[in-house]
Amino acid sequence: MLEKFESVIVSILESVKMSVQDYCDIETVDEGRSLVTSDGSFATIVRFHGSKGILGEDQFRQLLSLVTGSLGIFLDHRGRQLQAIFRRDLDGREALVSNAEQQHATAKRLSLAVHDLIDETVDRYGDYVYDEECYLVFWSRPSLLDPIEGKIFQEQVNTFRKESGWPATRDAQNLLRPISFLRDRHNAYVTKVVTDLCSPEFNCHAEILNAADALRAVRSSVYPDISGPGWEPALPGKKIPFRWKDNARHEDYSEFLYPRIAEQVMTASADIGTISNPQIPDPTTIRVGTRIYAPLFVSAPPREPKFFNHLFSALNRSDTQENGRSRSMPYTLSVMIEGDGLQGTGFKQLFANLLGFTSEINRNINLALRDLQERKRDGETIVKLRIAAMTWADYTPEGVRELRLRKSKVLRALEGWGKSSVTERTGYVMDAFQTCCVGLSPKHYAPACPAPLYEALGLLPLTRPASPFARGSIIFRSRDGKVLNYQRFASEQTTWITLIAGRPGYGKSVLMNSNNFESCLLPGIQRLPFVGIIDIGISSAGFIDLVQDALPENMRHLAVYKRLQNNERDCINTMDTPLTKREPLPRGREFLKNFMTALVTPPERDGRAFEGMSTFVGRIIDLAYMRKSDRLEKAQPNRYRPGHHRLLDEAVQKLGITIMPATSYWELVDAFFKAEQYYEAEIAQRYAVPTLSDLAAVASSEEVKSEYGTTKTEGGRDLIPTFVTGVREAVGDFPVFASYTKFDLGAARVVSLDLQDVAMLGSAAAQKQTSLMFMIARESFMKKVAYSREDLPFFEAYARPYFTKMVNEIVDENKVLCMDEFHKTGGHPILRQQVLTDAREARKWNMEIVLASQLMEDFGDLCKVATTQFIMDSGTEQTRRWMRENIGLSPVEEQGLVNFVHGPNADGGTFLAKFETKSSPFSQLFTLTPGPMRLWALSTTAEDRKLRMMLYEAMPRDAARKLLAKRFPSGSCKKLVERRKQEQFADADFVDEAMESSVIEKIAKELLAEWFESPAHALG
Repeated sequence: MLEKFESVIVSILESVKMSVQDYCDIETVDEGRSLVTSDGSFATIVRFHGSKGILGEDQFRQLLSLVTGSLGIFLDHRGRQLQAIFRRDLDGREALVSNAEQQHATAKRLSLAVHDLIDETVDRYGDYVYDEECYLVFWSRPSLLDPIEGKIFQEQVNTFRKESGWPATRDAQNLLRPISFLRDRHNAYVTKVVTDLCSPEFNCHAEILNAADALRAVRSSVYPDISGPGWEPALPGKKIPFRWKDNARHEDYSEFLYPRIAEQVMTASADIGTISNPQIPDPTTIRVGTRIYAPLFVSAPPREPKFFNHLFSALNRSDTQENGRSRSMPYTLSVMIEGDGLQGTGFKQLFANLLGFTSEINRNINLALRDLQERKRDGETIVKLRIAAMTWADYTPEGVRELRLRKSKVLRALEGWGKSSVTERTGYVMDAFQTCCVGLSPKHYAPACPAPLYEALGLLPLTRPASPFARGSIIFRSRDGKVLNYQRFASEQTTWITLIAGRPGYGKSVLMNSNNFESCLLPGIQRLPFVGIIDIGISSAGFIDLVQDALPENMRHLAVYKRLQNNERDCINTMDTPLTKREPLPRGREFLKNFMTALVTPPERDGRAFEGMSTFVGRIIDLAYMRKSDRLEKAQPNRYRPGHHRLLDEAVQKLGITIMPATSYWELVDAFFKAEQYYEAEIAQRYAVPTLSDLAAVASSEEVKSEYGTTKTEGGRDLIPTFVTGVREAVGDFPVFASYTKFDLGAARVVSLDLQDVAMLGSAAAQKQTSLMFMIARESFMKKVAYSREDLPFFEAYARPYFTKMVNEIVDENKVLCMDEFHKTGGHPILRQQVLTDAREARKWNMEIVLASQLMEDFGDLCKVATTQFIMDSGTEQTRRWMRENIGLSPVEEQGLVNFVHGPNADGGTFLAKFETKSSPFSQLFTLTPGPMRLWALSTTAEDRKLRMMLYEAMPRDAARKLLAKRFPSGSCKKLVERRKQEQFADADFVDEAMESSVIEKIAKELLAEWFESPAHALG
């Protein structure tokens, strides 16, 4: 009897909500993703990431129509609800810090001393971004069921309890609460709508949360200051936590089952403000945890059609003070949409009819309801709409005072949102707080009103931008402060082909260098990635210097910057083969065909090869390798010449190899390889393979003349002489690839090859030379990394274990091949075809190919296979027309370019990012906001490079970056240099390079003097 009386008392206390736990209605979970409340309602929480594309008003209206059609079939009758919770908090550093922790771990593993740059990114973006989340909570209520179904379910539960002896569990989760008849209907509701949202037609990004993640979202909305990602709820299917049985009820086994969810979620106390409380004197506010909140109800929704982005913009413009910084307003918006919005309005209309002759207000109610009923008869879905909002501050005296201002600003913004009416909640403030939290209860305490579904959905936060990547270690942001992650080598994309277009001064090189730096910090990598940069100029030198400086002394050889010269000392023989291979792999043979065909094609043909030349070149290549092989009877392998290379002579002597007059280099290769002297074997193989001169000799042989002697190209030119002449001219013109390889990247993994001195500009001949240099530089990197398991069968048995080990080591490592200044190749068709081939095969090498140029049209057909496009400037009407016609630039994307993409400024550089993913295309405006130290490390401006190098040579480089960042927080000294030149040389007719250098040198001396006098003060 006493126990029954106790139960009654507990039920009464719960009904009047004496504890914060009474405000959480969640009872248990079902099937791993649904939450179930104490009345049997099902809830599924969906994280709504946002729209995959830039939305203009027309696009948003189309989205609303689609969502209305998807939801209308479910909300046309009572029993289903959709709650949208949008929360924007002041401190967005949590995501930044989490990403930085992973980067710090990678930097530590790789011995990269770049921790200051990682922390700078957190500080820099922390000034711009906010913690933003949007959730959709799908509710299915027991009222969906037929009364008979409810009765049958209850009978089934009672039977199960009786037959199984199921114990009482007053202080544990009621695992029998999920209503089986409701489950399928709820799952169909959620699956249909979320599938529609994620479809290419809707173009949104939404993610159904599992039960644990859903409860983390619930708890975080209640206690954002004390909830962390490591919190794990005790749920069915997981280990039951140990609890001591401390109740005297013998039939109650609560402690042996899962604890109540309310006990796990609602863990901190709450206090409602009262006039008598000096700490919380406002009765419309409530303290929960370490924050104080001010909930507000919208008593009448926007009377004029206004979308969510209008409210967002108004609140984004409203500023508040937080730790001495001016920030946009923190707030939560909670919108509940319930099915069958005209339910309960019949009496109201009848009453309005009776009193209509005396009251204009009642007459208006009558007219409004009649309009809604007519719209319902016309097929529109009428729903019940409730709206609440909330702002907050830290629970400190300063926070309490600031909350008054924040509440006032949020209230004014809400009232300006289409002329809404707003009221404060007094008395039951905790109910209002509960209303603004994620998924605590299906009850929403804001005043209800009927509304057409289309117009109600327009109030939801569906316009926010989404990143295509679930995770991303590279941080960008939206213009209004949302973190937008970018992930290189993302599984969301089939290949990784990136095109970057922008005129000089629009941040193209800064973006590429910054991304390459970030690729060295990707989570989980165990070694530096392979990064090969082909550039014309020194724009990548800062990146290489940064990596070199960050590495320990004994590892700095892993990063190499090389300015190629057209001489024999830098020679790269394109006919080199993998170690022990007497002929190239299929990939290498295809490259050689392309390269040699381009080599012998006259410049005036603009890269168009002679008819039949490519096939002929392939035949000559095969014959050249056969002639130099030691495996064929009539071959003429190159013989070893003592004294030709000191390292080889020492290795021969060390191994005691007997040298005969006929000893070939291939014999040395095999001997060194079997002795595991792989570097010596590689050097010997350089002298074993053919060179350009060998190709000319083979083409002039009788064997070839018998096959091709009468073959002519178009125009009547003889094929063989045309080829031989082209090769011999190349031998004389291009010593950089005319002989044996002498340029060696060694063990370098991060490489920049500068073609400034070998790439020409202007004429057709210059464009041909530039294309050839791009191809040779590309091959010097590719022969280090372009291996896959598909290549292993091409190696002989004795070499296969070596290459199996090498391939296993590098096949899954990240690789990046960058080609900057791509427009200077003049669109050479053979180079473009080679890059296109690489693009199609890059996935098997785990390689991203990055091309940068001034215009998108410079890439031609490569745009068709690109999976990522970064457009750095708005261009002209002509260039945008080309993009409309060739890469599908939409009107709203074009408008975004014209309005917002104008190059970098003090807040960063905004650009249009277009992604092709496995699911659908994405396009967003991204903003890169690098810190001043990173800008100084990567700057390509001439004045900045000179000053940077002067300081680098005189002081530690990390300290030099800090000093430059403090003195020039914009990341450049160019403006100061220009001003001083005008002051110092005002009377000069012109300012030459020496005069400019004297100005920069003076600035450097000033900085160094400050540093040497007081390093701590200089770095501040």
